[in-house]
Amino acid sequence: MTDKELLRNALEEKLLTAEKRIGILRLLISVFNAFIYLTFWSETGYSTFALSVIVFALVYSSVTLVFELYRKIKILRSVYLTTIGDGLLIAAWICATGYVDSPFYVLWYVSVIAVALRYSLLETAVSAFAYLMLYLGVFFLDPYHNIDLSDLLVRIGYIPLAGMLGMYISIEISDQIDDKMKILKGEKALQEANDQLEVKVIQRTKELSVINKDITDSINYAERIQTATMPTSEEFQSCFPDSFIIHKPKDIISGDFHWLHEKKDVAYLAVVDCTGHGVPGAMMSMIGNNLLNRAFIDKGIEDPAEALTDMDLTLGNMLKNDSEDNAVNDGMDLTLCVIDRKNRAVRYEGACGHGYVISKEGDVTEMESTRFSIGGLLAGEDKNFQTRTINYEKGDLIYLFSDGYQDQFGGPRGKKFYRKNLISLIQSIQELPMNEQSITLQKSLRDWMGPLSQVDDVTVIGLRL
Repeated sequence: MTDKELLRNALEEKLLTAEKRIGILRLLISVFNAFIYLTFWSETGYSTFALSVIVFALVYSSVTLVFELYRKIKILRSVYLTTIGDGLLIAAWICATGYVDSPFYVLWYVSVIAVALRYSLLETAVSAFAYLMLYLGVFFLDPYHNIDLSDLLVRIGYIPLAGMLGMYISIEISDQIDDKMKILKGEKALQEANDQLEVKVIQRTKELSVINKDITDSINYAERIQTATMPTSEEFQSCFPDSFIIHKPKDIISGDFHWLHEKKDVAYLAVVDCTGHGVPGAMMSMIGNNLLNRAFIDKGIEDPAEALTDMDLTLGNMLKNDSEDNAVNDGMDLTLCVIDRKNRAVRYEGACGHGYVISKEGDVTEMESTRFSIGGLLAGEDKNFQTRTINYEKGDLIYLFSDGYQDQFGGPRGKKFYRKNLISLIQSIQELPMNEQSITLQKSLRDWMGPLSQVDDVTVIGLRL
């Protein structure tokens, strides 16, 4: 809708509302005048002309109000009809009740105000002038007047005064119309802005959907690549027949990964938790996987402490931690085990890692770990990695895990699961087959989480020696 249409509708609505109010006023005045005339003129008799005017005024006022003819007949909303028609009706009423001696001449003043309620400043001024001329016409046509000049001037002066009051009312109404137009224009502009915003939101939503799909597809493909770098379930089962792997990324791809390498009677096993999760964590996990392959496969290192030292130095050089401006506090926590089946010994070292050996009798031995991670701001410093050895018997169990399980929030109070509860849970199910242990651990984690979200990548590996 254009501004002109808005203005036209606003003026039309204002006009129709005013017409109804004026119709009510016209009817009330007609009834009041008829009551006054019929009550106080009874002693001198009634004029046939006056009675005719009364009947016409009452019929005209009633029909116009009840049927709202001004809504159907456009000419009835014309300022000319209002000024001339109502003015002539008032003049006839005055002539029928005594000419200028009639008390009803005040109706002209009221009519000027009524015109101001419907029309603008110009129409109000024209109406005031027209009623002034009509009054003067009645005065000069009056054959019985005995009014002096000063009284006449006072009466005549009332009409311009009423016109001035009507002009003031017209100005106020015009200001109200302008304010209403500003509101309508503001609402129209706001609606247009909302429509444009909705269009932009729809466009942006479509664009974001495409972008999100592209990103999700890329991440899903990255997950396939990451999974391909880790040992498959078949490879793990081949090396450790009675074992399980729980690997639950927080996002599609993970900062956690597990690593396995087998050489004759020796198996090299690690659970690694890289800084972050999602894409950053996954990138670090690829680096970590390559560092382990480089240390044990390319360089032939067999000692866990020596391997961790080599990984720390290499990662420090890769992330340029020798430059203060380029320092990156990225790294990885892990537990690295070398399982010597021939000698029934587990040589291990950890860098802020988590691991336990549980004997078949139920004794728990923690795999000690240094307090330094691989990499980080202290990469290349003297971290004093030290290989430790645990002898085992057939049937003993090894559990390696990242901190995702123990740090998960949940339970009735929304607290962490904590490591001690994880160890107690493992001890309570150690007699079960490893696949049943896996099921129990996963169910316990789900029950603990409840409606809460997973806070970190979760990796747990269990194997029976």
